Amino acid sequence: MPLDITEKHIPGPVSEEPAGYFYKADAADALPLLQKDWKDKFQVIYLDPPFFTGQAFRFQQRIGEEGWRGDIRYMLPHRAYSDQWESRESFLHMLRQVLACSRELLKPEGSLFLHLDYRFSSYARILMDEIFGAENMLNEIIWAYKSGGRAKNHFSRKHDTILFYRKSDKHFFNIEAVGKPRGADKRNNMKRQIDEDGRTFWSIHTNGKEYRYYEDSKVYPSDVWDDISHLQQKDPERTGYDTQKPEALLERIIRSTSRPGDWVGDFFAGSGTTLAVAQKTGRKWAGMDNSDFSLIVSRKRLLQVSRQPSDAGCIFISDPAMKPMEYDPSGGTRLKMTRHSDDETELHLMDYLCRRLPGIPDFMDYIDYWSAGRMRNGIYVPEQYSFRTQKSPKLASMLTIPDGSGETGKPVSDGGIAVHIIDVYGKQSFIKF
Repeated sequence: MPLDITEKHIPGPVSEEPAGYFYKADAADALPLLQKDWKDKFQVIYLDPPFFTGQAFRFQQRIGEEGWRGDIRYMLPHRAYSDQWESRESFLHMLRQVLACSRELLKPEGSLFLHLDYRFSSYARILMDEIFGAENMLNEIIWAYKSGGRAKNHFSRKHDTILFYRKSDKHFFNIEAVGKPRGADKRNNMKRQIDEDGRTFWSIHTNGKEYRYYEDSKVYPSDVWDDISHLQQKDPERTGYDTQKPEALLERIIRSTSRPGDWVGDFFAGSGTTLAVAQKTGRKWAGMDNSDFSLIVSRKRLLQVSRQPSDAGCIFISDPAMKPMEYDPSGGTRLKMTRHSDDETELHLMDYLCRRLPGIPDFMDYIDYWSAGRMRNGIYVPEQYSFRTQKSPKLASMLTIPDGSGETGKPVSDGGIAVHIIDVYGKQSFIKF
């Protein structure tokens, strides 16, 4: 199965190493193909696979400005991914393949976090003992959260399990990176005082000894994480993915087990939380997912993080890559291209043919993302783009790109101007002029 570069998002010089790679592929199939180039490269890998629920999970696509402002009438449900398996053995076989390959991709000082729930965590523990060695099991982390719903026939299930394994006893771990100041909250049976240096502390006497707890000292997480909330329906982080994890969860994992510049992997990328947090914290990343919507959501999310000129952008790889089609104005997408004397080219969206929903006649409402750029040696490199978010629900109908040169200031080899359009149905169109 070939893995081909589809597009490069590189705001900085083309020669820079990208900040990350996104592979549009199935993890069990594609990870063996990455062994040669990625072996011993990752500092930390986080895996949030399907949970063996037997369900299909949704991605809620917002339509136009109204949808991004929260109007439920402008919401379009899609299937994000299926968690339906032929048998327990088939799921176990997939997980074994992914874990075995992931171990080979880790550096000797690297770690892996496997996120599951009560359905399969016990099976996974045995599997990881087999692949990583029982002596390399570091924690069974309980992520406890509060959410709606109450069970009537058993205690409500309000936690997930995250298994934390190292590759070897050389593993890197930095608890200091995730400590939080103790703060000024009152503590039971403790007295608030100020020492000779002016530092505030709380103290308690036990068995003739004084124990001091300074307000500016750090408190460190244990293996029960009940201080990180799951995402509420209207949380600003929400992308529309049913099973999206909060950034705070991934930030704790990434900061404690890696350093800036290290590689972070996530081979069930979903909504792209791991990739976005890695980018925000100065790590490099590689993500993988077989869902079109994972690619679409992650691209937008990463571009919001990567808008600083110093960021090196990211590369998107598919199996196989999408190839641009020659522009045909009768094909349903109409664009107007205008060249200017000041070495700029304007591309204006004039029409887009797709299934229109009742009460939503404007074709622009059906476009969620589009970019304009050039083909370079057969690879699409966008130079300008516009996409909808909660903060910026309006989509630009015109994009302007420099005429005839890229970021390096040298002429583009094959020079074809191209446009990439993604609509609310998940359809992607590459059009070359």
